[in-house]
Amino acid sequence: MTGAPFFLPNVKILSLTQMTPAWIDRMRLHRWYAISGDHPDLQLPATAPGTRYLIDTDPARDPDLNPARTIRERLRRTSEREPKSPWHGVVGFSAITEAWNGAAYASRHGVSGSMIIFGGGHNDYFGSDVHAFDLGSREWRRIAVGYVSGGVNDYGAGARYPDSVYPDGSPLPPHTYDYVQYDPVGNDYILFKGQTELGPDVKAVAIPHLFNLDSLSWRHGPRHRTAILNSGGCTTWDKSRRVIWGHSGDDGGGNTFIGYCPDGDNGNGTVGRWTALFPTRLAGVANHNAMQIDPARDIIIVSVHARSALYAIDPANPGREIVGVNSVGCKPALQPYAALEYAANLARLVYFSPLDNGVVYTVEGPHGEGSSDKFVEAWTWHAHEPAADTLRPIADAASRSRFPLNLSHTFGRFRIASFGAIDLALLIRHVDSPVYAMRLT
Repeated sequence: MTGAPFFLPNVKILSLTQMTPAWIDRMRLHRWYAISGDHPDLQLPATAPGTRYLIDTDPARDPDLNPARTIRERLRRTSEREPKSPWHGVVGFSAITEAWNGAAYASRHGVSGSMIIFGGGHNDYFGSDVHAFDLGSREWRRIAVGYVSGGVNDYGAGARYPDSVYPDGSPLPPHTYDYVQYDPVGNDYILFKGQTELGPDVKAVAIPHLFNLDSLSWRHGPRHRTAILNSGGCTTWDKSRRVIWGHSGDDGGGNTFIGYCPDGDNGNGTVGRWTALFPTRLAGVANHNAMQIDPARDIIIVSVHARSALYAIDPANPGREIVGVNSVGCKPALQPYAALEYAANLARLVYFSPLDNGVVYTVEGPHGEGSSDKFVEAWTWHAHEPAADTLRPIADAASRSRFPLNLSHTFGRFRIASFGAIDLALLIRHVDSPVYAMRLT
């Protein structure tokens, strides 16, 4: 079955519309703007205190959720140090951006969509809280508290959960890497894998989790018994097949290219189904790549940083061998932890790495009609460099943050939102820095 074609199911895709945020009209092309925080650009007013930064929504800062139970903790808070909680981990809440974590743009959460972020993982942060940045209001909100009723022994090393969920039903938070995507039809944020134990020696498991943005509740898929989805993998959402495709990283024996369809109740507390499992396509070079389907050409493109090259996977025939893609134009050196997205109006892929100093690259696919053109013909890179006198979000965010930073990390915290004829790039950097945006069309 390895080479068998994968056919599109007969699924009706809903027509989904959004309101274009009014502030987009003030933006000039290919310039970054801070759209949140204490002093946003575009002459925008600051939002209410408590909504300006991701860190404002930290559940450990809520005394009702995390009361100070000791004199030492009371003194810690009165001196305005970061609060401790049973779910704090070694790093604490800042790990949601600094500890190998991505995000997803959810077009149906809020009138203009929202960036959704969750995670922490390993020994860094054990909280399962979920947060949303609403593009319409430009406010951060905590939309799920997560598991906050446990004691110190209920989190981290030694706290084992065979189904990869806490007692409240929320998943143990992994480093999400590029393992998270969004399904606009189900209005689900999808996490491709789970963890049965956190701490310095984590235990990963091939159990997908779905957070529904209507009910604000979690459910999960069945466990795949042979797929190994460990650290450093990447995914893409294939809306025509209603499948999230994922490639494992190399760490821990990662062995898998596989898909998961979230549709259908299995009658046993799980939802959805896995596709056939295919062996790794990138043995030895699979860690911390990015992948994105080009829906117009029905092809999955993978940015493989170890070879600084693009590769193609055929979702219609996922058993087919991966194929190297010829790049022309101004292609940068491809980096780990980067993002690869798709801009619908440009009809191009969009590549972003923080190491390129705010430059956004678009990648134009071939226009040939032949069935093999998308695998054979060159893909053309275009650089969109911000003007010299304009905001550089990487340096700006770093200058504002008071936490230790992983400056090279982006994963899915760079996303594309489309409003009519407008493609908008969105970027979350740190828990105490603004959200940034660039208009691409």
